[in-house]
Amino acid sequence: MQIQWFKKFDLALFSKQKQASALAQQGYYAVGLMLTKVISLFLLPYLAKQLGLVEFARLETLLAIINGATIVVGLGMVNLLYRKVGQSALHEKKQITAAIAGNAVSVALLVLAFCLISTPIILPLLNSLVSLSIIEFWFCSALICIEGILGVSLAWLRMQDKAKLFFQMMVTRGVLYALFVSLGLAIGLGLTWVLFASLFAALYQVIHLIIIQYRDTRISFSWHSLYQTFLYGWPFVISGLAMYATQGMEVVILAQNVSPESLASYVIAVKLFLIAALLNQPFLLWWYPKRMGLIAEKNGLSRAGAGATLGVLLAMISSTLIWLWSPWVIGLLFADGVAPALSYLPWLLIAGVLKQWGALFNLGCFSSENSRTQMYIEVSTGVFCLIGFPIAIELAQVHGALAVFVMSQAIRLLAYWLISQHYLSVVYPVHELVKGIVLCVSLIFLASLFSRAYVYQLDFTSFSACIGITLLMIAALAYKLQQVGRKIHATDL
Repeated sequence: MQIQWFKKFDLALFSKQKQASALAQQGYYAVGLMLTKVISLFLLPYLAKQLGLVEFARLETLLAIINGATIVVGLGMVNLLYRKVGQSALHEKKQITAAIAGNAVSVALLVLAFCLISTPIILPLLNSLVSLSIIEFWFCSALICIEGILGVSLAWLRMQDKAKLFFQMMVTRGVLYALFVSLGLAIGLGLTWVLFASLFAALYQVIHLIIIQYRDTRISFSWHSLYQTFLYGWPFVISGLAMYATQGMEVVILAQNVSPESLASYVIAVKLFLIAALLNQPFLLWWYPKRMGLIAEKNGLSRAGAGATLGVLLAMISSTLIWLWSPWVIGLLFADGVAPALSYLPWLLIAGVLKQWGALFNLGCFSSENSRTQMYIEVSTGVFCLIGFPIAIELAQVHGALAVFVMSQAIRLLAYWLISQHYLSVVYPVHELVKGIVLCVSLIFLASLFSRAYVYQLDFTSFSACIGITLLMIAALAYKLQQVGRKIHATDL
């Protein structure tokens, strides 16, 4: 009996240690990713001020092009790594990883060579989209190729539960980039230096990761393996480009149709909108691994619905707070030329809430054996944006892009809701959702009456009004968290 008791104790202790380790791993990943985003957000006003709005708009256009090209160069190798390694035996995992790492390096070198050789052909084509020098083109090409390698190496770190190393790599790159940019712009260097700083930080990261990868798995090169990657990677590329079409592609199209000042205003509004998304990350990191297991428990459909609704309420409250403080942030940190960002931001925040709403109210899609449902919805949303953005931007410039963004996310939410409920009838507390919407609309109306009339003066009266409304919203959020939180943990709903 004592031996059995000790065995049970050891098993329980081991289980708790594993849970603690898993939480620590998730913490490293979350903090690492969030810190890199926070560093970028803190750099934003400095970049806009030192570069000027015209050059800042050009930088953001280049970054949008780089993000799209990185998806193509990546060839879905990260997804292939997850799929093949997850389905393979233990002794095959390192061989598969070595082959995919070799493919990533091979593709990067081939693409870089192609870009260098065909510079006289590609550069004039790119200059029709955005002004670019030869050196800047080479820096961008190298960045795109490096990102393709980094995706595979960072994915391998996550698969090996090397979260601390992942954290160190991400944060070190972010800090290096911030230091180089700050020093270079302080002495009058321009956009070319910003691209060089980004390339230097990426090179530091990729060299370290390649060394680690080689020690762990080696790196193998095979034309057959490379051919297999081209053959099976294209669906992931299409899926990635569909997501890029919903957010990112519009910046490149806007650059052809609006002034640099309008584009800079739009980009700054997008960055503020991303702060709201960043505030929701801790909840999502906690909820996503938990939600499907909750469904199998007692009254799981009601409890899972309550948790998803809580996420939507958090998104609405955080977006309302960002809207409330945005005049202060823009007025104090940015030049007067980006004032239109204040009119763009509310629509981006609405689209962001709809996007998170769709991501949370899709439980039925994940319960189905047909895992392609989500892919079809995301690709359809991307196709809608791919067709809609060029037409809407041509007709209404930035406001056209905002209309397509909101409409695409509303359609995506409707599709997820209907299809998800068809597969699994989750019980969502709609009345709590309605109360949350009424609360946010009421507080926005209150802010408009007592704060927005003064906010452009950025005086003590408007500041006090913002503080008061913020405290009221936090108190209301705490009350809603307590109410909905009880429903998540209750088993007698």
